[in-house]
Amino acid sequence: MGTSKGGKEKKRELNDRELKLRQRLHEALSLGIRLIDGKGKRWQCFDAEIQWHALRAMDAFTECMSSAPLQHPLLKDSIADMLVALEGILQSENERILSLTVEVLTKLLSRLGSSIRQFHVVEVVFALSRLLLSSHPMVTISSVVALKYILTNFGSMSPKFYVGVWNALENANTVCNISLALQDYVVGISSSEYFMQMSSLLKIIMWKWPPSRYHVWSNKNLMAKLEGGLSDSDSNIVVSILQLCSALALCGNGALKILENKELISKIVCALESSRPHDVRVEALKTCQQLSTSQEGCSKLTNSHGESIVKGIVAAMSELRSSDFRKVTPDQMNLVKEAFRSALITRWAGIHHSCFWKLKVDRILFGVLFGSTSSAFENQIVFHSNKILTKLPSSNIDLRPYIWNILGWIAVHCAEDFPNNGKSGYLETLINNACAMANEFWINGITFLSSESCEVELVSRAVLLMVFSPCKYISSQARTCLSEVAKTSGDKYLEKLITCLMLNFREDVSPVSYSLHTFLISLACYSTLPLYQQFIVQRKGIDLLVSIIRKCLESEIHASRSGITSHLHGSCDGELCCWSNIEDWEGGDLILFHSLQILSQLAPFSNLICDYSKIISRDYATSNTSGGMAESLFKCLSTILENNYSPGIKGYAQYTLSFFGLYGYPSKFGKRMYRALAEDELADIQFLLSSDQRLRVHGAILVASCPYLLPPKESFIKKNLLDCESFKKSRQHGTIFRHEVKLSEHVDCSAFVKILEYVYTGFVIVKDDEVKPVRILAKQCGLNSLSYMLNRKLPAWGVSVSSCDFSHALEQAEHHLSDIILEANKMTGATWTCTICVSTMPHIHANRVILLSNCGYLRALFQSGMSESYSSIIKVPVGFEALTKLVTWFYTGILPRINLDCNWNNMATSQQFHELQVYVELSSLAEFWLLKEVEEESLNVVLLCLEQNQKLSMEIMDFALKLHQWRIVKAAASNIAHLYPKMRDLGDLENLSEEAVDLLRSEYVRHSQKGFS
Repeated sequence: MGTSKGGKEKKRELNDRELKLRQRLHEALSLGIRLIDGKGKRWQCFDAEIQWHALRAMDAFTECMSSAPLQHPLLKDSIADMLVALEGILQSENERILSLTVEVLTKLLSRLGSSIRQFHVVEVVFALSRLLLSSHPMVTISSVVALKYILTNFGSMSPKFYVGVWNALENANTVCNISLALQDYVVGISSSEYFMQMSSLLKIIMWKWPPSRYHVWSNKNLMAKLEGGLSDSDSNIVVSILQLCSALALCGNGALKILENKELISKIVCALESSRPHDVRVEALKTCQQLSTSQEGCSKLTNSHGESIVKGIVAAMSELRSSDFRKVTPDQMNLVKEAFRSALITRWAGIHHSCFWKLKVDRILFGVLFGSTSSAFENQIVFHSNKILTKLPSSNIDLRPYIWNILGWIAVHCAEDFPNNGKSGYLETLINNACAMANEFWINGITFLSSESCEVELVSRAVLLMVFSPCKYISSQARTCLSEVAKTSGDKYLEKLITCLMLNFREDVSPVSYSLHTFLISLACYSTLPLYQQFIVQRKGIDLLVSIIRKCLESEIHASRSGITSHLHGSCDGELCCWSNIEDWEGGDLILFHSLQILSQLAPFSNLICDYSKIISRDYATSNTSGGMAESLFKCLSTILENNYSPGIKGYAQYTLSFFGLYGYPSKFGKRMYRALAEDELADIQFLLSSDQRLRVHGAILVASCPYLLPPKESFIKKNLLDCESFKKSRQHGTIFRHEVKLSEHVDCSAFVKILEYVYTGFVIVKDDEVKPVRILAKQCGLNSLSYMLNRKLPAWGVSVSSCDFSHALEQAEHHLSDIILEANKMTGATWTCTICVSTMPHIHANRVILLSNCGYLRALFQSGMSESYSSIIKVPVGFEALTKLVTWFYTGILPRINLDCNWNNMATSQQFHELQVYVELSSLAEFWLLKEVEEESLNVVLLCLEQNQKLSMEIMDFALKLHQWRIVKAAASNIAHLYPKMRDLGDLENLSEEAVDLLRSEYVRHSQKGFS
């Protein structure tokens, strides 16, 4: 067996010249390097002549290292000593010495390359960083180049090394120094190379170390400088700034800052124009990619510049279609690839989709996919996949993953009535070829994995999105084509597929997730075809799906989209920070998602009937008795709706539950609001039905969730209502209704009751014979969400779901509610609202119905009959910030939490304490008011923040002691118990109460006995 090249390098010994130069090197280094106790080797000589001598020796030795084996022990020891000496000499103030030092260091780093990670260079990073504001420009630029060599050759760093380097950069104030240097840049006076080198270093730092980004986007002067720099005539400067913007947008808060700057965004979009150089357009595309990392970011970007952005993307994509593939330059190919990557914004819903269609994106995809052979495929209906594969040019192989993804996204986000101006031959051909290819992949893939396994998944998913497209034309065309190509082997394939899946999901077998999601995708596509739906059901397909869903809920199998699509990301993707809601609609559990998707197609052909009296109660609980398949499925779907799953998974679970007669999304908040409907406490509107039945409701609820049912606003304002004293008497006699509304005799009484139930809770049970009248009434009342579900429409891709429509509506309608209520304050003060305040000011107007439904303490107070129960003011022993969060929870069922992002991390400890004490107050009040959910949420927020910053623990412990929040006190004490001796010696304990000190001492003793971790 031959010896590897690496093996030869390790075995080669140093030659005579290398040994001689090494000897001279060590003689020179011995003049300045000393061994310091506990600190290792340090350079201790400040004599310029000795430094110069050592530098010349290092330079000569570095020159001879060009062919020397870096892994040789003698060479590694010499390099380590050289780095020690260079770090020490970098502290010199002699410009001549510094210039040579940085030159030698750069030469050494260049020779080391990626081997630099084997050496300790943290001190070198710190020393170089201190030179970034040197008064000698050439020294500064050389230091920047050296730093870039180090930071770009780290590769995969160990956590300890990663933190060490960042600490060095932070201690040297590197980011702020670079920011100052960039702010001082003046066009025409300062060197453009200086600006580009500085910005390039800053980009590398921001890409690798997320904490650095805050210091850039929070610098208003620097951001203004960058915005102005995009107008520079030097395209290299523009490229540098766009690269900085792209790195900044890795931070969600940084992206938001950029998106809020209209001038900056306009200039970034202008950089996409075809007249700009290729490198400028490439960087502008990358910046747009980062800004559209989430649905929110994409919407902000495209709502203001959607058409211009899409034009820039499509123009760049078209450069390949309009060119001979063989004549495409590397720069042009790079531009095209970034354009296709940018076109993945189609994964998010928005107005940009219409722009893509307007610019004939299907024609672009068609031309690039088939290249010079595209004319042979135009206006064809169905092809054999072998013919397609042989015709696809190999030159577009890197772009095909993007083509399939874009094709799927534009299909699934397409309007129902598209195309409204005739059929598209290009789109039709793309659909047909994708279906033929996917089917061929599936048939062969059941026994072996294709070498193009990546393309198997991509083409399969594109077909999946097409058959589930809301567009009738696309879904019909895809299903027709798939039915056609599946005729010859569809039955056999499904037999093998179902058998394979059943073997994987036997009770005594742990399922394998490898390619499982692709198998499920193919089954999902087949499940949309009428020819195979009964076939799958008859072979116990639903039982199989229930088994898979149950396994997923037990956390036995998972497959995420991010792992599957890693090939679509750039080669130098940085770590995202401070972004929220960046997960695709399907979520992180594709196995569960696709199983529910298949189930949605098969449910109409199964007998999903349960005994409602056994498994459904008003608390949405299921019986503990073991039942059949339907009961097992019902419990699984109920679990999904009650827990934190993705909108797509919840949407399909809800759709399937509609076959059980359940519509909407149950929640704890909805359950609490149902109490208000059932007990009609403080109801002020009475509906008189044709059956003489009277239903008492609350105007505030109707305002928020179903304004159609609310009496005219004028009737509230004009009508004189009772004052507080009159209200007491009238309520005692049960005559507090302000309005009576007589409904038409055409209104179905039982359907109206269902409507009110949904209005209050966002969830309702409707039996089959009730669906039609409830659906009609829901449409008339403008309850689009309920109407959509009752029509049994599949969940709209990309549309989020609300656990309670009412809570969301009430939150949105809060200002509208105030307009109605507060405009007639005398009318509403006693019956609808009360004022919650800290003292007398400031205050929040809150609805009594909401308070009564959500808080047992206030409920008891309102019903006590004491004078306080009729008071229009409730004083609460918390700060105004805590009160605001509490009222938000009353209205929405959601307690606002602290975002542990870069804003939080860069707050002063005193400000963090101010933010956190709000939750300690809430925990205390929630304990007294019996709000268990608020108490637990508040506790979780406090504990999480204390883990992030131990400095908070001492002050929070003392504050929590005063409010008798013992769980928080104990957690804080446990968090800093190991610091007790140090705090005692420094006198920090003098600021704490005696009780806190005793507790801290006890925690220290307890932890020391167990051994500190």
